[in-house]
Amino acid sequence: MNVEITLIVLLAFIIIILCAYWYKKNHVHSNKINLLRIDEDPYLQEISLFKSKIDKTVTTVIKQHEQELEQRYENDAEHLQRKERLTQFAKSTELDRALIVIWEEIEHYPLWLKRDDSDKWNKLNLQGINSSNKEDTYTVEFLYNSQKFKITEKTQSETGGLNSILFLFENNTEVFAVECSITAIDNETNHTCQQICAFKERGNWPKVLLELYGQIKIEKGKSADEVKYFRANEFKSRFEG
Repeated sequence: MNVEITLIVLLAFIIIILCAYWYKKNHVHSNKINLLRIDEDPYLQEISLFKSKIDKTVTTVIKQHEQELEQRYENDAEHLQRKERLTQFAKSTELDRALIVIWEEIEHYPLWLKRDDSDKWNKLNLQGINSSNKEDTYTVEFLYNSQKFKITEKTQSETGGLNSILFLFENNTEVFAVECSITAIDNETNHTCQQICAFKERGNWPKVLLELYGQIKIEKGKSADEVKYFRANEFKSRFEG
């Protein structure tokens, strides 16, 4: 039984060797004939050389493009790191919140200042207040400490909600921008920052934002205290011992 298995394995091995020899002989012989024909034919030789030239060009161009992309992505990586750093700084110092709160405070100033009691509504004591409205873009301009600023809101509707981008300009140069989602409650719009879109490390705008933001927080804090103590005085007369 073992002898028969050995003979079968040996026969299979011999067949494999013969097949490999036949394939190599015929394939190599065919390639030699083809190469011989190319060498003897100037036209085919010219095409063959042209093909080699094209292959070399393709390899060179692709390699150059890859190097350009590597350099571009390297620069993008630096910009992304810078964006992340400035974004974190803006959020940690509440610059995004400051721009939103200031906008929600002053967006109605141009209309309110037409009233007889306009001084009552200009709580930030801004000067040179003006506005413009073009389709989905609304702008309020103002002077603060003789510096020119403007905030522009570009509104855009998306499936499932409304959002906008708030742009801050200092002396007609964009210096800061935030993208916001918008919700409407009791005829008032509330903005929530989604991302920082622009941050220029120059100018006086961060200090101005924080100063105006601080004034608004003081005003709101005082109003809340007045309401609290007014109600306490009211309770005093209604809940006597």
